[in-house]
Amino acid sequence: MSMLEVDGLRTGYGSLPVLQGISFSVEEGQTAVIFGLNGAGKTTTVNCLAGLLPVWGGEIRFDGKKVSGKDAQGIVKAGISLSPEGRRVWPGLSVMKNLELGAWSRKDRNKIDETVQMVFGYFPRLDERKSQLAGTLSGGEQQMLAIGRAIMSKPRLLMIDEASLGLSPKLAQTVFQVVSQINDDGTTVVIVEQNVGVLPYADQALIMEKGTITFDGRGEELEKSGELRRTYLGDAAAAEH
Repeated sequence: MSMLEVDGLRTGYGSLPVLQGISFSVEEGQTAVIFGLNGAGKTTTVNCLAGLLPVWGGEIRFDGKKVSGKDAQGIVKAGISLSPEGRRVWPGLSVMKNLELGAWSRKDRNKIDETVQMVFGYFPRLDERKSQLAGTLSGGEQQMLAIGRAIMSKPRLLMIDEASLGLSPKLAQTVFQVVSQINDDGTTVVIVEQNVGVLPYADQALIMEKGTITFDGRGEELEKSGELRRTYLGDAAAAEH
């Protein structure tokens, strides 16, 4: 049984459908990457999985239990956390307070500091900036904070929407390496990306086009196949390889 099972999922905004009945599954302990151009439905997918959008049809199962229909709080309590597109940190609060608020759902209050130290281990820059207002951080630091805040709920499944957006290639690689370490430490990861630099870290690669999944396979299969990359990610991606 897969940790995450998505079966015939449909949703959209208002009366506008976006997801056309997508199905995929993610195994426990793996890193799955969802690729696609703007408007393909990637963010809609993770927002729906996170309980931020209603499920119009189909089903989402986590650990064999149906979670479609739960609100965002219920999804976090079930063990799924989202680091959203655009970071969305609380700019007027300190780094430390942002992290503490990420742990709102936890009952083991006495162990929250352990998770803070774990986040600082992944992102030492946040430790240096812990008293600083989040709104004064650089874009890269805010991305680290957004991921760290999502980790604070101790999710079994961590979803990250556009981890590398707006980051330099070097910093993007640093973030990908840290996400790989988070995965190695036992957290299953789903990343939404347009940057093919994440492929070496992907166990599973999914490609979305116009609200449907057009490729679902091994990350290494996509990484090694120039034809696949050209077909699904564009000529630039294949040329980089």
